[in-house]
Order: sequence, then C-alpha cells, then structure tokens
Amino acid sequence: MFLGLPTFTQNFNTNDYAKVGEYGISQSEYFRTRNIIEENIREQFGQQIDLAPLSDFIDQQARSSLIEKYTLVKFFDELNLEIPSSYLENELAKNEVFQVDGQFNQEAFKNYLINFNLSKDDLINDFASDLKLNLTVALLNSTANIFDSSLDQYLDLLTERRSIQFFELSKDNVIKEFDVSQEELDSFYQSNLDFYQVPEKRTFATIEFSKENLAIEVTNEELDQAYESYLQTIPAGEKRVSHLMFISDNYETNQEFTEKVNSIERVLTANNFEDYVVSDSEDEGTIDIGGDLGFTDGQIFPSEFEQVIASLDVNTVSKAVFYEGNAHFLKVTEIDEPLVLSFDEKSQDLRDELVDIKFEDLSLNIVSGLSGSSLELAEVESIYGISSELLSDISSEDNNLSAGDQSTVFNAALKQWTDPIEERQDSFKIAYVVSLIPAETIPLESVLEEVRGVVVDQKRNEYLEEVFADDGLSFDEARLKELYAVDNFKIEEFKNINRTTSLLSNDLVNLVFNEPMVGTVEKQLLGEKLFVFSVLARNQGDKSSVPEEDLEAIKNESRSSRLQTVFNALRLEYSLDDKYSVNTIIANQTS
Repeated sequence: MFLGLPTFTQNFNTNDYAKVGEYGISQSEYFRTRNIIEENIREQFGQQIDLAPLSDFIDQQARSSLIEKYTLVKFFDELNLEIPSSYLENELAKNEVFQVDGQFNQEAFKNYLINFNLSKDDLINDFASDLKLNLTVALLNSTANIFDSSLDQYLDLLTERRSIQFFELSKDNVIKEFDVSQEELDSFYQSNLDFYQVPEKRTFATIEFSKENLAIEVTNEELDQAYESYLQTIPAGEKRVSHLMFISDNYETNQEFTEKVNSIERVLTANNFEDYVVSDSEDEGTIDIGGDLGFTDGQIFPSEFEQVIASLDVNTVSKAVFYEGNAHFLKVTEIDEPLVLSFDEKSQDLRDELVDIKFEDLSLNIVSGLSGSSLELAEVESIYGISSELLSDISSEDNNLSAGDQSTVFNAALKQWTDPIEERQDSFKIAYVVSLIPAETIPLESVLEEVRGVVVDQKRNEYLEEVFADDGLSFDEARLKELYAVDNFKIEEFKNINRTTSLLSNDLVNLVFNEPMVGTVEKQLLGEKLFVFSVLARNQGDKSSVPEEDLEAIKNESRSSRLQTVFNALRLEYSLDDKYSVNTIIANQTS
C-alpha cells in the first residue's frame, strides 16, 4: 500500500482530456506525449526554436501518436492478457519522478497527482497502457522473423555485379538549328513576365526607440509605492499538515463511528498525535509517515480542511473535521515562512520593473501617434531627440529585414510612418518612407537574345523527347549521329560493377540494377537528360562480403517493414482515427 493516499485526494470527477474509442486519455498522458514531440523538434531544429506557431502541428502529431498507441493497446486487450495490479504498483513506484534519494517518496507522488488532477487509479491506468504498448511491440517483433530465403534473395540483388553500356544526351548535345518566330518570343515573354521585373526600391529612415535613448526615469516616491505593493503581495507561509483519519464505512453503525471519534478527541494532544496515528489511523497510506500530508498554501486541500488549517499554529491539533462522511484530526507540524527582501535588496528589481512598465506605456503612445501618420521626419527627430538612420534603395528581394518587417515597410504609403519593426524586449524601430522607385518591367527588346536562348533550349529539350520516342536507338555512334542531330557525346562501358562501385548517380544505379533483361536497349528521360543503357551481363556477387553490421541493419529494416504492415492492418481494422474526441472543457482550461 505504499501508493496509498488519503481518501479525499482520490475522489475526482472524470478528467479525461480526450478519448480514443473506449480508452480515456488523461491530461498527464496527453501533455507527456506533446512534450516528447516538442523535444524531438528541438533536437532536430535547435533548442531555441519558437514552438508557438507549430502548436496545431504538434497537436496533430500528439493525436496521431496516441491513436497509434491505443491501436496496439486494443490489440493487447483483445488477446485477453492480464497484468497483475501488484506488479503495476511495484513498477510504478520505481519511477524516478516519485523517488527522493533513490526511495519512493509519498509526498512527490501525492503532488504529482494533485498537479495533474489525477487519482491513483488514473495514474496506474496510464502506466498500464504504456506497459501494454511495450509488450505488444515486443510480441509483434518476435513474430516478425525474416525468412532466410527472403534474405538470400535480397542479398543476391544487393551484391550482384553487372556490366553495362550507356550514353547520356542533354540539350547541349543537340546540334540541330532551330528557327524562333517573333510570335514564339512574344508568347514566352508574356508568359514569364515575373522573370523580367525590376522590383520596387524604397528609401526608409528608421528611428530606434529604446529604454536608454528615451531616458526613462523612476522617482523615489514611485520606488516606495512599488515596495509597499510588493509587501502586500507576499503570500502567507505554507503549512505542513498531518492527519489522523477514521473511515465511517469501517464501522457497523454510525453510533459506533461517532463514539470512536469522540473517544479519540478527548485524549488527543499534540504530543501523542503521532502515537495515535500509528495505533488508530485508518489511512494506510500515511500511517508509516506519521499521517503527513505535505505542505499547503491554502489552496491544496478541500475548503473544509483549509479553513481549519488556517486557524492552527505549529504543534496544535484540531477538533474532528468531517469530510465526505469520514473524520480527520489535523495537526500543523511546520510553517515555512516566505522570504521577505528588504528595500535595499529589492529596489533594483523594482526599478527595472517600473522602467519596463513605463517603456511599454511610452511605446504604446509613440506607436499610436506615429503609425500611419505623415508627421515630418525632422519633426519626429526633434520631439524625441533621436537621430534617424537611412536605408537607401532597398528592394523586397534585397534587404536584411525579417519576413514580417519586410511586409510592414513595403506596404506603407509614401511619406508615412510604419508600424514597429525589429521589435525586442527593450527596443523597437519605426520606419518612415522617404522615397520610392516603382517596379517596372524590362521591355522585350532589352532581353531579346536572352529570351531567344531560353526558347531554343526548350526546343532542344523537346527534340530529346522525340529521340526518346524513336525505337531505333542503338550503341552505334556513327549511326546515332546520322539519324539524329546530336554530337559530342560518348558511349561508355562499365564492367563487373556492383551498386556501390560505379560512378553513376543513385538514380541511375537504381535504374540500371532494377532492369532484369540482358542485351536490350533501355532508355529513360531523367529531368532534361536522356539516359540510354543496356545490361551486357549479370554476375552473382559474394554475399559473404556484406559486413555483419550491414546485415543486421538489413534484418532490422525488414523486421520494421513487417511490423509496419501489421500495424497498418490493425489501424485500418480498428478505425480509431475516426473515434478520437477531445474534452473541450478540460482542453480550454489547460490551453
């Protein structure tokens, strides 16, 4: 019973954050899942990444992860396997979250339940689902064996050696002359006007407003008032409480229960409190720790308890407190008084806070007064005594602004002030549009030869497609040049190569080694190139040359593929994707 807790900390309403079919997902489990996804993102993209814009994506990933988990949990449950509750409690107690100095700690366990609004059963169910997931993966993994014949076939393909003949043609090999009409030039130009745009250029003057250059001052009177406010907000000290509990259901009659409570009340004192906890308390979870319930700041326990605790001093015991039919005697064993800093110790922090507040207020006034206004630059410099900085002839394609700031400055009207840019905690800038040069389109006459060259290249690529469609391709270089307007290419031959020893790119290796026929002429358009090849010979490779670590990786990949196939079938069968729902009340409370 090391996980036992006072009865009142185990009575909660249903607090499922979401449901997947018949399975409830607690707040704790949902946020643990989100935290894992967020940490994976940070590991991939850096710890400083701003996750706020990714909230919806993270939520979708958490949902998918939970659906995958409970697909496997459902499979486990349908096998009618049982995990003993005693085993679950013993394993859960080993969790480092609930341990202090290597030992299970009752208070850490209780605080975890309180923080996540969980009952003990909720937590055990969460833990059980994790254990079922791990057991199911292990079970499926043990059945996903790789057959030797399948592995041999794969290794045969992996180590096989081939001799190939090939050549490659691109637009640069096409020597045919092409006529380009004015109509074709006009058509291409009009269809690609974006390529021939000179972007708008603007000149901006920026003024930086910061805590320093605004010369924000804090008076002694303001500091005194801030310190008084600080003293008023210091919370009352936390109290550590123990209890002696009697459960009414343990007695045959209410009279018997009342007599027991009254008899204890007559003899109970601060000095013998712990003795009576050991001999008489009916809360098995706290007997061995003197009835200790931990600290409260006045908000932890039910109001019936907190009202009594507030009236108790250290080493004083309450009268019987009745809650949910049970009786509790409460004792305050310790008071943790809050730390109160002196004026000298606190003054610099208060000064900084006041400067922040004043800067925020002043910033709002500056922004509301300038944004969108047409106040002259010199006038604003005079008002605030701050010189501007000039950014001359910058375009939306050539500047050091962030995407948001770029939109702000290039959408502002001429001779007007923008909204704030380059905002930081202690400074921001406002820009003034001094002048602009409108965007313009380069006339066709100025880029005629450039356009002609692009159109000719298109025609050369189209010609390669015609060559590809011809069935007369061979490896006779003279005949190729006679039949087609191509030149300056080379027919090459690689002998006895495997997948890793050729100089071919990965896409060409896959193409060459996936072709089973020997002696046929094969061809493939790859982007803007035509690749023609023929497999001259296929020779068996040496499977024993595959390193042991590579062999193990192949086995793991095959096993993972089989597991994924089984999982996909289960997910399709159970259709839990359509049975996921969120408790909007709890979700809104925790968002």
